Amino acid sequence: MKLEPKLTVLMSVYNGGKYLREAVDSILNQTFKDFEFLIINDGSTDETLKILNDYNDPRINIITNDENIGLTRSLNKGLKIARGDYIARQDAGDISTPDRLEKQVEFLNKYKDICLVGAFFYIINEKGRVLYKVTSLESNGELKRKLSKGNAFAHGVVMFRKKCVEKLGRYREQFTASQDYDLWLRFSEHYKMANIPEYLYKWRLNINSVSVRYKSKQDRYATLALELYEERQKLGKDRFQMFEKNGKKIKMKDFIEIGPEGKNSYAKNYNYWARILLHKGLYNDFFRFFIKALLSEPFCKDNLFLLLDFFYRSLILVLRKIKQIFSLRILRQER
Repeated sequence: MKLEPKLTVLMSVYNGGKYLREAVDSILNQTFKDFEFLIINDGSTDETLKILNDYNDPRINIITNDENIGLTRSLNKGLKIARGDYIARQDAGDISTPDRLEKQVEFLNKYKDICLVGAFFYIINEKGRVLYKVTSLESNGELKRKLSKGNAFAHGVVMFRKKCVEKLGRYREQFTASQDYDLWLRFSEHYKMANIPEYLYKWRLNINSVSVRYKSKQDRYATLALELYEERQKLGKDRFQMFEKNGKKIKMKDFIEIGPEGKNSYAKNYNYWARILLHKGLYNDFFRFFIKALLSEPFCKDNLFLLLDFFYRSLILVLRKIKQIFSLRILRQER
């Protein structure tokens, strides 16, 4: 391998030992080989560090934080020491398909004007079974329009040019959630983006993950990111940039509701994913999330509406089954 690898794969992990081997192995077994694998162990207290130390691969570089500093600061710490021209993200609970890095590197090598590329991906459950597929828009213009309404990339499957993210000032550390959406919005104002129309990643729907438990927090930060984007479109600068220019310290409580999640918030977060799974007919996974929502807040009105939705869909399925049985009997009699 060259002294300076073409690519840095950047992962931050905090107490992610349960699925860590699958994530690490999916990177080490890539068809593309010219990379360093920079793993930030963010003050984990479980078996994370032991698992990482079991690997004997010269491409792996483990950085251990003395204390938990959060995903955003850990990623910025990694970006500062990353040696690759390209940066690929990888989350500790997810899996990259074997040819993911090869195809994204080839794409950035071919299209010099593209600074960020994502891909289609699978949603898998905790056992690794594919639940459903997620596609996205592909062209730069379509993605910019999509980003002005909501996120268009899965954080773990993106690859971008290091020089571009450096010019943007990396992730904004005030964003302890939806830090990726804020960064993609800033990318969209200066650089071209794309999605490869192939399934190159498996995003794990883990009932205990941050993206599930703290979805409402992510939504609040995403709303702020969009507000700041709209300010930049109208005024050329957003409030953060104005504060920094005037030497003022940014306090997030002045911009967004800060505080612990309540039982009702947890219930709504689990309820959100339960509803998606129900509408896709994934009943086993639906029940796990629905029960978690009930345990969080039994009398949350969203749980009642979801239960009614479940009974309605179950009734429709039963009626369809009855119709099929009668149709078969009529066909047999006619014969």
